[in-house]
Amino acid sequence: NVNISQAFGEPATWWMQSRKPRDLKAAYSNWSEIRSLYGQVPGGMFGSDENCRPGFDDPRQAIETCGIVEAMLSHETLVAITSDLIWADRCEDAAYNSLPAALTSDMKAPRYLTSPNMAVSDARSKSPGIQNGGPMFEMNPHIHRCCQHNFGHGWPYFAQHLWYATPDNGLAAVFFNESAVSARVGSAGNKVTIHQQTQYPFHEKVLFTIDSEQSNSFPLYLRVPGWCETPEVKLNGKELDVTARPGQLIMISRTWDDGDTIELALPMEIRMHTWTGNHNSVSVMRGPLTYSLMIEEDHVRSGGTDTWPAWEIWPRTPWNYGLVLNGSEPEASFELVRSPID
Repeated sequence: NVNISQAFGEPATWWMQSRKPRDLKAAYSNWSEIRSLYGQVPGGMFGSDENCRPGFDDPRQAIETCGIVEAMLSHETLVAITSDLIWADRCEDAAYNSLPAALTSDMKAPRYLTSPNMAVSDARSKSPGIQNGGPMFEMNPHIHRCCQHNFGHGWPYFAQHLWYATPDNGLAAVFFNESAVSARVGSAGNKVTIHQQTQYPFHEKVLFTIDSEQSNSFPLYLRVPGWCETPEVKLNGKELDVTARPGQLIMISRTWDDGDTIELALPMEIRMHTWTGNHNSVSVMRGPLTYSLMIEEDHVRSGGTDTWPAWEIWPRTPWNYGLVLNGSEPEASFELVRSPID
């Protein structure tokens, strides 16, 4: 799974040299083929614990933590190579749904394997249901050596790719996160810093503030995620006419002054995804997030040291529910409840 996550985009890398359309297309077909065969699951990944096996393709199958971060990096690289924002959507799918589940919240203990339908995360072997034997689901900082060393590049590379330079000496905000970027822009190459404030992916709004010692003329691009139908933009509090559609970029080309603000709103609708290759099971989604049943957890110490403990995670509340949806209007089966974010 790690090799696939690293290498599926290799033909697109070679396309920069060959310029043959089939090489560029091959990265797309590689991604689609793997998920058609082994990836009928939410969270942007596929079943490969640790190899892909025919017939082992449903949400009980797992992915290595290494595979998640390598897929993110491949997606980020493909955004730069292709300028196709579908890779940004796919990156966020893995980054916001699969990666956080693979680690304890303090990032001190990883799990080797994570599956979308995981009711128990203990130290017992699950082979041959998953391919690897041993305590693959235990949150343990003293084993799973490759994932310990490799998962650490997931968030730093993601942070490095929040912003992209554009061929016309502009900047593109491709991913949304608390950040600041400094760059030389426009034909004059003057320095500008843009601050980004947001609670995305939980909330819909992103605020950009220009910090510049002099006026700067350059284009600023804002990504419209593939799930967002009606993006909204305000420049210094005044609403702009937005024609960009899902999967496109909004371009604002003007002379920017210190203190200028851009507010981007990305309305998030509740939507369903039906996995036709997995018995028509259904995922519930909003924005880039895939939701799950709230299961209360018991964290049971299973070893390690006081500084670097190992944990098993057991369900404290029932987990084996089925989802009953309103057939004609499934989105109406849900109510959105907002909670404060610290």
